[in-house]
Amino acid sequence: MKLTPIILSLLVPLGLFAQIPVTDVATNASVGVVNSQLININVQLKAVNNSLSHLIKLMEKNNNDTSKSRKILKEELEAKKQAPKYVTLSTDVNLTMDLKSKIIEAYRTSKQTVQVLEYLDRKETNDFIGHAVNAILDTKNLYKQCNDILNTKAIILPEERLKKVNDINRQLETILDNLIAYNHKLFQINSLRKARGTLINMNKD
Repeated sequence: MKLTPIILSLLVPLGLFAQIPVTDVATNASVGVVNSQLININVQLKAVNNSLSHLIKLMEKNNNDTSKSRKILKEELEAKKQAPKYVTLSTDVNLTMDLKSKIIEAYRTSKQTVQVLEYLDRKETNDFIGHAVNAILDTKNLYKQCNDILNTKAIILPEERLKKVNDINRQLETILDNLIAYNHKLFQINSLRKARGTLINMNKD
């Protein structure tokens, strides 16, 4: 019985030594878990970095595309500010100049001939000259509008410019037709009065 305390005193240190490996195993296990978590975090961080890199590249590409689009849009807008040659050299523009020349010529010849028609009274002659002068003023105004349409820096499509020129041409044609018709009307009046005077003179004879 006396050996029991001695045996116990020897067994206690052995028990303590036996517990040390258990503690180390637990610690190693914890370290392993932490390492595993760190590895997972690193993997996730790499994935996030890859995603961010991809996103940055997409943003840079989008920015470049936007810059190119702005440049193209700017060039298109600048182009629309000028009338292309196929507009300025078109038959429509040539017609505008031709109509202007014809109206001016009709004004000059009509004014000269009407003034020598002996069977027209003064009021009829003056009315015609007033009409002819207004025709010239309207023609000059329309011709100026045509030049403004061709030279303006406003953003206007070429087709729209041509459409406006065509509208001007229709107005010029109306001016020319009315001037010719008015002149013809006075000639008829003069001729009828002349014929009537001739008949009266013949009856007198």
